[in-house]
Order: sequence, then C-alpha cells, then structure tokens
Amino acid sequence: MQHACSQCGTKLGLEMIVCSGCGAGQHMDAFAGVDPDVKLKSRRKTAWLSLFLGGFGAHKFYLGQPFKGTAYLLFCWTLVPSALGVIEAIRTFKMTSLQFHFRQRQLA
Repeated sequence: MQHACSQCGTKLGLEMIVCSGCGAGQHMDAFAGVDPDVKLKSRRKTAWLSLFLGGFGAHKFYLGQPFKGTAYLLFCWTLVPSALGVIEAIRTFKMTSLQFHFRQRQLA
C-alpha cells in the first residue's frame, strides 16, 4: 500500500516516516518528542511588558522565569531592574521571532 506526501505528493509506502522527496514528516511520527502543552510566548508582548513593567519583573514572570522575576520585584526600589527592563525591551524589539524563540528555549 502507498500514500501520497501531503507536502509534495510523492508516492510513499505506509512505513515511511519522512518523505524521500521533500523531507516532510509523515503520520503522527512527525510529532514524536513534541510536547503539546508547550505554548510559545509572544516576542512583542514580552518586549512591551519589559518596557512598561520591567522594573517589577513582569516580563520574567510571563516568560516562566519566576526566580528572576522575584529578584526584579525585590530590588525594584533601586531602579536597576527598571533600567535592565528598558535594555531588555530594546534587545527584544530588535530580535526576529526566530531568534526570540531560540533564546527562550536556551533560557528554559
């Protein structure tokens, strides 16, 4: 038995996991190792939170970094976290979405 690749239409055997023509994953095996509960964070939302509420660590809590967010919150009276928040907002606005998601994975 054969089926056609959903991406390029190449005829493949049912046991094929990856299309020999285009390299696209086939069947549910293509999703092996992918956690369906992982939600990608928004780069723009992170940047805006960092710019306006960065002094309180809102962007760190949003990114799932509660220890860093708590440190920002504890030292918010020094205004250092506010300055760091502005710097991080500028860096985040300059990143592409792909760079942001790779950086987010590295920090997790």
